[in-house]
Amino acid sequence: MSQFSAGCLTFRPGLLIFGWMSHFSAGCLTFRPAILIFGWMSHFSSSCLNFRLDVSIFGWMSHFSSSPFNFRLDVSFFGWMSHFSSSCLNFRLDVSIFGWMSHFSSSPFNFRLDVSFFGWMSHFSSSHLNFRLDVSLFVQPF
Repeated sequence: MSQFSAGCLTFRPGLLIFGWMSHFSAGCLTFRPAILIFGWMSHFSSSCLNFRLDVSIFGWMSHFSSSPFNFRLDVSFFGWMSHFSSSCLNFRLDVSIFGWMSHFSSSPFNFRLDVSFFGWMSHFSSSHLNFRLDVSLFVQPF
């Protein structure tokens, strides 16, 4: 996975390390480092509007996010990720399909559709404040 985000609020490159993803985000409102732990991703995000802690469980990712504008709970389901997010500005439902992740997000400020491509993740996001294009590079998303 290689990621690039450009918008008023975020810039995020992605770096592949040992077949897993390491992220770094920098922007006016967000800073997100990601740490590789036992081949899985552990995340910590901190900003004036967002706090996010991601913890791997049995080799899969479980997420918890809390902020004045966002609540996000991600739960692994048979080794794959199923997401549910709810807030005044964002609703996101992620459902695994054939062991890979398919995403749909809808809100007044964001639309995101993620589609698996031969077992890898390909992303496209478009909104008033964010454009994100993620391209897989011969690695599984987990």
